Amino acid sequence: MGAERAEVYGSRENYGLVLCRCCNEIIDTIPTNGIKKLYSLCDSDRCRTLDRNQYDLGEKPA
Repeated sequence: MGAERAEVYGSRENYGLVLCRCCNEIIDTIPTNGIKKLYSLCDSDRCRTLDRNQYDLGEKPA
């Protein structure tokens, strides 16, 4: 993308973070125009077990 085009459309840097909702570890980054936080679940067995147990008890994840 040329400099002129970047000025018009803005640059999209990897300011977006995908965080694990159980352990708050950074899972990934995504290109966004500003700082964004999205929550998902990492591949850790501990986090997956905690998440599964919360849903089994009928609780919503924090």
